[in-house]
Amino acid sequence: MTSCIIARNLFKRYKSKVAIDNLSVEINENQLIGLIGSNGSGKTTFMKLCAGLIEKTEGELMVLGEDPMDNLSVLEEIVYSYHNMSYESNLCLGRIVEYYNMMYPNFDLKFAENLLKHFNLKMKIKYKNLSQGMRSLFNFICGISCRAKVTMFDEPILGMDIKTRKSVYDIILRDYIEHPRTIIISSHILSELENILSELVIINNGSLVLYEAMDTIKESAYRVDGNPDNLVNFIKDKKVLYKDFSNITSFAIIEGLITESLEIEISTNNLNISRISPEELYIYLTENNYNGGMEELWIKDN
Repeated sequence: MTSCIIARNLFKRYKSKVAIDNLSVEINENQLIGLIGSNGSGKTTFMKLCAGLIEKTEGELMVLGEDPMDNLSVLEEIVYSYHNMSYESNLCLGRIVEYYNMMYPNFDLKFAENLLKHFNLKMKIKYKNLSQGMRSLFNFICGISCRAKVTMFDEPILGMDIKTRKSVYDIILRDYIEHPRTIIISSHILSELENILSELVIINNGSLVLYEAMDTIKESAYRVDGNPDNLVNFIKDKKVLYKDFSNITSFAIIEGLITESLEIEISTNNLNISRISPEELYIYLTENNYNGGMEELWIKDN
């Protein structure tokens, strides 16, 4: 499979802060990819680097085979859209759409107009007068209509109600099918996105945690609950991703497939097994002290 983004030992530092920390990843082209991470994990910085908006500190970054920084031939094939983009204060939506139409060679003006009409966004409305949800929606419409080879949405649904979010997800999937390209979506709500994604990238503290196909991720790990002594015996020869033997519950997250022999072993040890969602896997891979930290909230001073 061909890669459209290649990062090797990539760093981005802001004075004393390291936003991207030795990140190496090769993003497959023509995939619908979720970019997941907590606030400050480096998602936005990585997207801005790929869009040529900021310069890397060190390492290698190639987008569509070239360095995106100050490279107009590549940048017209890359669009980076976020929920609260800045425009001149008096610009109306129609004028902004005209700018996109001039900047991006594959921009589908008719499609953009149809989307604006569908969501009842009038061309004469000034961008500054839109609510947060409507700004997010308008920026999404401009971004999806660019039909750029690399399309990046950074928290595109901020402020939208659930009905509008559902429409946005449907539009992304349908337009991806109609016009295959690399679409990367950064979001905190993986549970809403996972059914349309083909691949998932998880980053934490500026480094890659996981990059895998969604179908593989859904089968890659499981949860086992039960008596702590039985759990310790069960997990001793397993690859444990996370475990918690707190006062609330005792469980372990284990990498591997659920097989018939595994279910027999579970039953023999009087344990319970269940599948975990991609969103749960993300939490356990990136929060090493998830439940342990919460336990401290109920400690009473003597």
